[in-house]
Parts: sequence; structure tokens; C-alpha cells
Amino acid sequence: MPKTLSLTLKSPYPIAAVSSNSMQPVLEKGDLILIKGVKKGDIKTGDIVVYKIDEGFIIHRVIKLQDRVLITKGDANTYPDLPVKYDKVVGKTVNIGKSPLTIPYLGNITAFANPVKK
Repeated sequence: MPKTLSLTLKSPYPIAAVSSNSMQPVLEKGDLILIKGVKKGDIKTGDIVVYKIDEGFIIHRVIKLQDRVLITKGDANTYPDLPVKYDKVVGKTVNIGKSPLTIPYLGNITAFANPVKK
């Protein structure tokens, strides 16, 4: 199924588990989201994007677009994130209307199956 989702959503990472409370109340810890591939010109302020960092992925909302980078922030966070280069963005959430499509609690299974190594 993930390979089919990758082809359909044009993303090498078509699903993600929300692993923190930084996007509450829109996304809850344990939600599973679908990610569709996106080009720089398709990203808009207000989109929820997924971008790659050394430790994994961040799922946050775009608050500002600049020529070479974008600025994101978790809805529940006080401060914005460091600037993100466009080539780090792997996609944005699949939405129904203006709300991200979520599968509550299913992300907990993903987190349980792939525990963080210490």
C-alpha cells in the first residue's frame, strides 16, 4: 500500500505519524496524515508542510514564504522554526476542504512499530 500511495500522492513519504503536540488542535499526537508531493510554487502561506531534518521530519504550518526559504511554526508553539530550504520539503498534507485528512490514533501504531533508538 505505501508504494501505491507514493505513486498516487507523488511523494516518497506518503504517510506520517504526528509525534508531538506542536500542531494542536488541528493535528493531535498519534494522528496519521497523508502527504502529497509539492513543488515550490505550490506551497502557500497557511499550508501544513512536512520537511526533513537530520532526526526525522517536522510537520508545521507555513507562516512566511521567501525566495530561498520558508518559515514554519507549530500552531501550538510560541516561536517560529528556523528557516527551511525548499528542497527539504517533502510535501504537504492532503486536505478535505481546508482541514488535513487525519486518521486519529493510527499514528500510534507506527510509533510503536518504529521505536526511537536511544
